[in-house]
Amino acid sequence: MIGLVYLAAEVPLYESTARILIDKNQPSVVTKLTESGSSTQLDPMMLSQVELLRSDRIGLKVVDSLGLATDRSFLSASYSLLNSLTGSVARVVRSFIGSSEESGAPVKSSAARGPDPRRQAFGILADNITVARVGDTYILEIQFWSPSAEMAQQIANKYAEIYISDQVGAKDESIIRARSALAEELETVRKRSVDAELAVDRFRKDNTLTKETLVTLRQLELEASSLKSQYEQVLQQYQASLQNLSMALSEARIISEAPYPSSPSSPNSSLALAVCVVLGGMIGAGVGGIREYRERFFRTRGQVRDELGLDTLGMIPLLDGKAIRRNKGDRAAGERSFIEVENSAFNWVEQHPRSEFAEAMRTVKVAVDAELPRKSTKAIGIVSCLPGEGKSLVAANFAMVLAMKRCRTLLIDADIHNPGLSPMLANGWERGLANLLAGDFNARDLLAHESLPLRFLPGVNQSQLKLAQTVQPIEKMGDFLLKAGSTFNYVVVDLPPLAPVADVRSFVQHLDGLLLVVEWGVTARTFVRECLNNNPILADKCIGVLLNKVDINRIKMYQKFGSAEFYSERYGKYYQT
Repeated sequence: MIGLVYLAAEVPLYESTARILIDKNQPSVVTKLTESGSSTQLDPMMLSQVELLRSDRIGLKVVDSLGLATDRSFLSASYSLLNSLTGSVARVVRSFIGSSEESGAPVKSSAARGPDPRRQAFGILADNITVARVGDTYILEIQFWSPSAEMAQQIANKYAEIYISDQVGAKDESIIRARSALAEELETVRKRSVDAELAVDRFRKDNTLTKETLVTLRQLELEASSLKSQYEQVLQQYQASLQNLSMALSEARIISEAPYPSSPSSPNSSLALAVCVVLGGMIGAGVGGIREYRERFFRTRGQVRDELGLDTLGMIPLLDGKAIRRNKGDRAAGERSFIEVENSAFNWVEQHPRSEFAEAMRTVKVAVDAELPRKSTKAIGIVSCLPGEGKSLVAANFAMVLAMKRCRTLLIDADIHNPGLSPMLANGWERGLANLLAGDFNARDLLAHESLPLRFLPGVNQSQLKLAQTVQPIEKMGDFLLKAGSTFNYVVVDLPPLAPVADVRSFVQHLDGLLLVVEWGVTARTFVRECLNNNPILADKCIGVLLNKVDINRIKMYQKFGSAEFYSERYGKYYQT
């Protein structure tokens, strides 16, 4: 996705290339070097030409020739999304640290700064031009990148043209300076030769030829002849040197003009997508590996069986319970005697008898009956390892399913420390388990369901907490369960969680079986296994596990062929939401 966003947002750049040949075939000095097999001496010359092409001298001439210093579209063009972002970040950082832009790193492309528009335009040229030698040849490539195809062609060709003009101009200047120097020296030698010849003529006219004058004349003639020979020799020597100098200068010419680019050269969509696919795959595999390594929770029935050796009696979806509004007139005057459900999730099976949740509760009843076939009264504890896993909600709905089967059922909120059922079924209760533990139990402390054979014994509220702690709850609860045997078919006890308190460990001996509620995808498998290993009696009495708060959409991620979850979609027609 990042690759696609990048390709959509990145500025397309066009590239155009001109080629220049530095002709070294004509000069004899080059021929000799080539014949001797030594070409390394020419490398500095070629590198010098590369630097010359990138120099201010050529770049500023290109700016002036094309009028780039006044071309706002050229100066403000965005050359790269990445460069623009980098430049923005750099300016923000510099504003925080208080440094000037001149002291920071150079800013590329359209982000270039400078008071002189010519220098700003040259900065853009320097950042987007590439000059390189083609292999070991005497060919130089001039590449220019621009958001405008026409501008890329014009600038590449203009660089080549101005380089050729500069080379020709430099050659002409060198030849003119050399000729001037040679002309001055030759003129000096010529004058001396002429003066010597004139001196010979004057001596002949002014003197009678005697033996002594002939000697002097002979000396003057020899000097004039020597100067004339020297003049001719110097003239010939400097003419040859001038010719060699002219031939030694580089002969450059354009061998390939920059073409008009028909399509962008950057970004390379195929390469960018390929790199992003590879990187995305690596990142995805890495994240998947980390998630798989950190996956320490119960997700499937197979994991429950493999880790705990227990059956999964149901996978309960997360219920969307809502508060139930009641009018004050609905409550009868005097002492309350009926269960009042405060949240629709706590009587879900009553309102949705054909839901997946209700079917899971019926499956639990079948498992309990199969595990305890000879018990006339079955005392079943609902427990979890941690608070908040949903055991109270399961206890309430399981008790209602039993009552809907016309089984006399007693539901007890036995969580002395933090009652979860009582606020949902008997909000504002004043009597209940605390009175039972204190020996002050009254049959009217049991709240009745309006239409089902269900009774509920509320837990201990905050005002009764000290009273409950002063008695022996184990003995009192055990005696009460024995007496309840003659009245109820099932006793469902909402127990405290295993980890925080030790109540369950001491009370489990009075129960016939336990149902373990585990929150799907939250409670670690190792933790649940250790809780059961540390309580072998509890593990022996555990009938099965209920996975609560299952995300139906995400469960598909953990299914595999042949597993129970693999066929879960086929069960939908049997349930009603």
